[in-house]
Amino acid sequence: MEDELLDFNEEEHDYAKNLASGGVRFGNYILDRIIFALPLSFLLNYLIYGEYIAKVGRMEETLLHLGLSWLLYVAYYIFMEASFGKTIGKMITGTEVVAVGGGKPTLNQIIGRSFARLIPFEPFSFLGENAVGWHDSLSKTRVVKK
Repeated sequence: MEDELLDFNEEEHDYAKNLASGGVRFGNYILDRIIFALPLSFLLNYLIYGEYIAKVGRMEETLLHLGLSWLLYVAYYIFMEASFGKTIGKMITGTEVVAVGGGKPTLNQIIGRSFARLIPFEPFSFLGENAVGWHDSLSKTRVVKK
């Protein structure tokens, strides 16, 4: 299996010709952040903090908000990419997630991708020449134009 990975030449596969550009990837990120942040942050603040905020201190409030935001952020990507192979941002830009070598990624790949997004500065990792981010390379997935 490891020998297969060493011999694997990504450029030989059809999907490699359709990799999404860094600009499109950054657009996906911005769109998904807006789509995630607006309704989910409102829901989180309204439903959870309405009664809870008066019972906790500022530090606990901040840690709770941060933890729940990360959990919901990861859950959004897992749900969307596992269910549809794309997020709402990717739907708008006409891109989707595929496994390295082509085909649909596994649930474990999607989960790995989603948690890798929490790495600091990760959103900027795909702005290089090949537009493959850390969450792509770690999970052995790619984002391609449909």
